[in-house]
Amino acid sequence: DDDDDDEEEDGGPRKAAAALIVGAGSFHDPPCVQGMAHFLEHMLFMGTEKYPVENAYDVFLSKNGGDNNAFTELEHTCYHLEIPQESFFEALDMLAQFFISPLMLPDAVDRELNAIESEFQLSKNSDECRLQQLLCHQCLLQDGGEGSDAGESRKHPFGNFSWGNIHSLKTVPKENGVNIMTEIRRFYDAHYYAQNMGLTVIGAFTLDQLEEQVSKKFSGIPSVPRRNEKEDNSFYDSLAIKRENAETWERTATTPIQSFGMPFQPSSLGRIFCSVPVKDRHCLYITWQLPPQWQNWKSKPCDYIGHLMGHESSGSLLSALKEKTWATACYAGVGAGGHENASSHALFSLTFVLSEEGVSHWKEIIDIAFIYIGMMRHFCHSKSGLPVWIYEELRAIQELTYQFQDDQTPLDLVEELAESLAPCVALPPERLLDGDHLLFEFDGDAIKELLDNFMSSQNVRVDLISSLFGRAADFADGAPLNSENEKPARSAEVSSLSAGIPSIEPIFGTQYWSHQIPSNVIEKWASLSEPQLPPTSSLIKMPPINPFVPRRFELKPTPSDDTHHPLLFCSLKICITVKKKKSWFPCTVTKYDGIKNQVLLSYEDEMEKWHKVDMGSADFKRVTILPLYAGTFDSKSIKFKVIAVPKDGEGAVLKFGDNSDWDVEDGINFPPIPPAVPKSRLPQLVCDTQLLKLWHLQDRKFKRPIAELRLNIICADGNKSPLHKATADLLAHLCHDITTETSYLASVCELGNSISSSDVGFTVRVNGFDDKLLELASVILNVIFSFKSFDGQLPEGMKASRFNACLEVLLRAYGNAGMQASSLCSDVRLRCLRPTIWSAAAKAKAIENLTIPEFLKLSSSLLSMVSVEALYHGNVDRPDTKLAEELIIKAIAGSKNMPRSKYPVQHVMVVPKSKKNYEVIVPTIDPQEPNTAVEIYFQIGKDNVLDRVIVDVLAQIMYEPLYDELRTKEQFGYHVSCGSRWSFGIIGICFKVVTTSKSANEVSIRLNTFLDAFKHKLVDMSDDIFVENVVGVAKNKLDKFNSLEEECSHLWGEILERRYDWEVHRNEALSLRSLTKKQVVEAFNTWLHPDTKSRRKMSVYAIGTTEGQACIGRPMATCSAKEMVDDSVKAFHKAGGNNTWGCMKWS
Repeated sequence: DDDDDDEEEDGGPRKAAAALIVGAGSFHDPPCVQGMAHFLEHMLFMGTEKYPVENAYDVFLSKNGGDNNAFTELEHTCYHLEIPQESFFEALDMLAQFFISPLMLPDAVDRELNAIESEFQLSKNSDECRLQQLLCHQCLLQDGGEGSDAGESRKHPFGNFSWGNIHSLKTVPKENGVNIMTEIRRFYDAHYYAQNMGLTVIGAFTLDQLEEQVSKKFSGIPSVPRRNEKEDNSFYDSLAIKRENAETWERTATTPIQSFGMPFQPSSLGRIFCSVPVKDRHCLYITWQLPPQWQNWKSKPCDYIGHLMGHESSGSLLSALKEKTWATACYAGVGAGGHENASSHALFSLTFVLSEEGVSHWKEIIDIAFIYIGMMRHFCHSKSGLPVWIYEELRAIQELTYQFQDDQTPLDLVEELAESLAPCVALPPERLLDGDHLLFEFDGDAIKELLDNFMSSQNVRVDLISSLFGRAADFADGAPLNSENEKPARSAEVSSLSAGIPSIEPIFGTQYWSHQIPSNVIEKWASLSEPQLPPTSSLIKMPPINPFVPRRFELKPTPSDDTHHPLLFCSLKICITVKKKKSWFPCTVTKYDGIKNQVLLSYEDEMEKWHKVDMGSADFKRVTILPLYAGTFDSKSIKFKVIAVPKDGEGAVLKFGDNSDWDVEDGINFPPIPPAVPKSRLPQLVCDTQLLKLWHLQDRKFKRPIAELRLNIICADGNKSPLHKATADLLAHLCHDITTETSYLASVCELGNSISSSDVGFTVRVNGFDDKLLELASVILNVIFSFKSFDGQLPEGMKASRFNACLEVLLRAYGNAGMQASSLCSDVRLRCLRPTIWSAAAKAKAIENLTIPEFLKLSSSLLSMVSVEALYHGNVDRPDTKLAEELIIKAIAGSKNMPRSKYPVQHVMVVPKSKKNYEVIVPTIDPQEPNTAVEIYFQIGKDNVLDRVIVDVLAQIMYEPLYDELRTKEQFGYHVSCGSRWSFGIIGICFKVVTTSKSANEVSIRLNTFLDAFKHKLVDMSDDIFVENVVGVAKNKLDKFNSLEEECSHLWGEILERRYDWEVHRNEALSLRSLTKKQVVEAFNTWLHPDTKSRRKMSVYAIGTTEGQACIGRPMATCSAKEMVDDSVKAFHKAGGNNTWGCMKWS
């Protein structure tokens, strides 16, 4: 509820978007300049000949409510933007210049190298990234090693270091006599040409208009490579893509990457690699390399195999391993990333999240995996073949999901389509939209080929990551732990796997041991994978028929007095006689009464009036409503014509085809503010008792057979102490564990659910096709409330072994909390502000010795007195809501009603007014964390609309110059941001920097000087620029929801925040419309300026351990880092006198 600004803004129908893909990525990096593709992506943002100011592109997008980004994959690089329609073509021109005449000036090189280094440091302690680089390192070693000829071009590009860092982009090129500026130009000239690109644009324009603008703005990109014949181009020529029919939709492309083949030679297979993680974790990765799968887009055989091996129902691999308490999660398939799904190969991975006990049984776990493969091969080789019904079930579900999917955001859509234009993708033009989403044919032979010839014991690579081998911090001095009592308890099997001095992957520093898997084990796996049915003792079988496949898809009828009509939400002009003169007035249809055949029109002065429709509703159904359609109201006394027609989910479009914009300020068009939504179309409170408060809203926008049921289960003791909160966490884990098999079957049918503990109890969400939604909700709620009766016994279906497994998972999660400086810094700030948030360390200590009887007693106490607030939203009518009400009441029967006076207290601390800087300084928990994170938080006060929008406007205006100065020009860190914060009714604004090069104090001083200088920029800002920024904020506020999920999340947020302002964004836009620069300047001076004595400022520093400036000020260890963090939070509360803004008001 606090960091909303960190979430991506979702563009609605108001926004246009574009994505351009270049057929070159990290696989194309020169051997001596690893990370070149990524570095070039950064450099293209540093100005162009047409727009030479370095941050001109970002400034333009920011002030116009737009956004942009880019990412580098292994075989392509993608650049994308989104922006309101009226600014689209100018933004598109700025993007096009990246590929026509970028500056790439030398003085930007060092700054962007530092940015690349910072980005690398942010990923350096990610166990997933470390594992990926370990795979790349093994590929590099088998190709001749790091000491091989640097100019060798046949090294498999899988071994490239795709991130890049200072060493690979500066040190290594310099040592090899490579000029980085010369090489980046050569890379650009070789790969950045029109035939090697794909462009997708979406906007509210005709296709002819879009085509005209694209041709005009992108025609300056050369069709073929910019080639300098005087240079040695042999390396770039060796990776050049060969094309036929390049200028038509029938074009074909062949990339030399295909010729590299599989990344791992036999010497790297049949081995187990045991590596040391950063976090406390245990994971087993079983990987088979396969031929590339791009050509199999019709049948997708890997999806079929992954569906079976990753299944979680009874008879699945996971079900069998959970029974043995060896694993807690399972994932299978070919990943979407370039390492896993390349034009040269595919990597099929079977991943298990293990229990501590499971680590010692890694061989037996792989035994069971090969038994499952043997079962699949049995069906492949039988006369009947693989069960076609499984394919048909998958195909049907995918078709239903695709048919009824929510509209993607424009940005997501163009990005997805652009990636479908990559040279290595085999989709034909007519399948660009659905080729990746649907199954088109069943190919049993392709599945059999993969199982027989590639998913074998001879072609397997095993990676075992376990903190039983130690953790990265234990090897900080380059050697393993010396003292036996410092090592975790380990079996003989684990000890043998980590015996001796480990090898070290040189880039991320991962310690690992590599062992040849004994030949008798390989032979055993080969025998188990022979075509045969599994033994009964293995608990393995094919999945059951799915009971959650939806059958009903009809939309529920809406109430007759407030129902659908073709004119609903259309923008009209109506002809009214005023003083004997006929005039046309703009208006919007906001409601239709089917009983009276009347429409409610909302006029520009927000006046509303009912008018009788002259044509009957049955006749209207035979009419296609398009712009310029004409008709009459009120017995033909009033003429109307349609100006604009809404899209599904768009609501009132408010476009009138002329200059009648409703609000204009200082020459800048303020976005039209839609009329207030009729109360009947807002959530209705259908049950209001101490036990249950149920809201209902029937969907009228998206018109899909889907729904959302969300519940907030408020428990009197839900957050009473660390023990109570940890018990709630554990209860949520157990409920998830008990329902795994049912939930998985439902999830395959796009019917999802989640259970989590909250600050006041539990939240539950069930969402997807409405047909079987309440069936799943009943299962979930019955499991949760089965813990309310205390008889000393676990509920039916729960074994003591599963309790211990879930407790182990939870304690591990607590132990891994706050390992990154960034997340730790945010957590400390929140805990300083909200004393009812308990630390992970405190919760772990409270339950480390928790017994089953103690847990059951506490769980029963938690659920003994509850109150539930719920929202049922979507394709559900009042009778459906009544069923939901009865279901909820039945599930919680036996729990006492809870009066509002018993609700858990939610406090927010008051940050004292003072010029003094209240500092909270903590060490990072991970002793190898290279990053230092700084958050400077300014508390504004109790929530109100005006202060809220002023904070949003300030954040909008400050964000780009803050990023440009601190991140781009001065290289304070890769992460630099500012944004609004909302903490249980208290408004704030927060500045954040994550750095490896500056001290926390330097960051704090620099932010202070930024704020001091910003005052003058704000005062001197022209009215036009100020209004442009206000309009940008307003446009984002008025963005339409793209999906039922988005709208439901907004409404649910209002319920959780107890604000119930269903149209909060409209109300904020109304406030923005009258906002003046004087108000914003006065607010800035009061809240943020360094000289004011009235600001409430708190600084949180999480200081890392990297060498250099960033570690300056790290507190000396007086106890464990976690204890120091907890002590610092308590000290802040004490320094502030434990003063709060009062209890959160429960409505």
